[in-house]
Amino acid sequence: MALRNSESTVEAQSDELPPKIRHAYWFQGFNAASWQICLGNPMILFARELGAPAVVLGILAGLAPLTSVLQLVVARYAERIGYRNLMVKGWSSRVAILIFLVALPFVTPYIGITPAVYALVAIMFVFTVSRAAAVCSWLPWITAIVPKSLRGFYLSRDRAFIAFASVLALAISGTILLSHTMLGYAAVFLLGFASGLISLYFLNRIPEPRPQVATPISRDGIGWRSVLQDRGFRRLILYSASVQVVVAASSTFTVVFTREQVGIGDGPILWLTAGASLVGMAALALLRHRADRAGSKPFLALVLCWWVVYFLLWFLLSVNGIPAFIAPPLIFVAGFFSSTYDLALTRLLMNVAGDRPASAQYFALHSVIVSVVTGVSPIVWGYLLDNLRTAQVVIAGVTLTRYSFLFGLQFLMLSLVALMLARLKESNAQPVVRVAYETFVLAPARAMTLVAPALTRLIRRVR
Repeated sequence: MALRNSESTVEAQSDELPPKIRHAYWFQGFNAASWQICLGNPMILFARELGAPAVVLGILAGLAPLTSVLQLVVARYAERIGYRNLMVKGWSSRVAILIFLVALPFVTPYIGITPAVYALVAIMFVFTVSRAAAVCSWLPWITAIVPKSLRGFYLSRDRAFIAFASVLALAISGTILLSHTMLGYAAVFLLGFASGLISLYFLNRIPEPRPQVATPISRDGIGWRSVLQDRGFRRLILYSASVQVVVAASSTFTVVFTREQVGIGDGPILWLTAGASLVGMAALALLRHRADRAGSKPFLALVLCWWVVYFLLWFLLSVNGIPAFIAPPLIFVAGFFSSTYDLALTRLLMNVAGDRPASAQYFALHSVIVSVVTGVSPIVWGYLLDNLRTAQVVIAGVTLTRYSFLFGLQFLMLSLVALMLARLKESNAQPVVRVAYETFVLAPARAMTLVAPALTRLIRRVR
């Protein structure tokens, strides 16, 4: 079904974004603040405050990726329902559920701890189901209104809004939760609910494209076998999944390693994580125009080179081969390449899947497979760490611990990521060496030529 007309309907041009695309940025910002609070660490901390066991924490952390499977059911009908219609209704239901989360800290003293834990799981289950039912329409909608030549530019701003809102939401939540009271948790969840409401205001103002003539498809979409037979799309799925097998658990276990083995406290680690998000914003600014000119694949290759260095350094830290002060910069710089990977991959996905008939099914299948791998990967790596808890192997005078095996295996498995990346095809992608030189040599040099005269004038005035 073609998207319905409205007064905000715009036609995607080849060289400009729709006039009201700013509403998409603000929606993403307020939405990110909402889910960082209500689906992120504040919610996990609340569950822990209630005394929820580790298995419940695992269930809460896995609800979002596991319920994403629902996208496979809804995506077949997304085009018939209408991308905008499906997204607005699903997100409205999602925000409404948060009212119960706001109320839960108040009613906990009356219903007891155990019922409150069960209620939290039930609330978050309905919350993530509502999200999964709607989110399969988001990327098809945005892909339809953002010109192909400007998708990297759009995504850089989109991710910048998300990163800034996430840092701000976590900082405010951390300040409110210094006392760890039920009233504090209620206030934090109220902030998440208010952010969700504001996001709905902007969601309703995102423009729609005009109906376009498309390849005729069944009212119930196309078969999943047909989607998987698309060679280019299948290669992209295999690449994305291989990345998550290696990388999905890295942030969790590097933080645990930094806390337990390096000896950095919880507070500094959270600030390092927030700083990584800010560094990621710098990457988004750097890639704003370059991704559309150079293509996504060169930047994915640069990220792979970073992962080689990244996991090698963590391995050396685990065997005391390098000083411990290397750990904070690693966490900090990782934010730059994490944002680079997210922007480059999402842009490539939009370009690969966006022009296909029933594109919602392509986006949904990619999201589901990657989400399931993302949810399972930390469990498998965690199981490995638990079984190697007391392992110590001495080779050539070097003592290998369980973290040495973890980081070493992740380093070796990057060869699989490299193989999957080599199989990806992208037309007009520039050579990696040229992109690296322009991004990390020419761009900083140009920036210095602009900054140096201003610094010189400032120094003269101070003198």
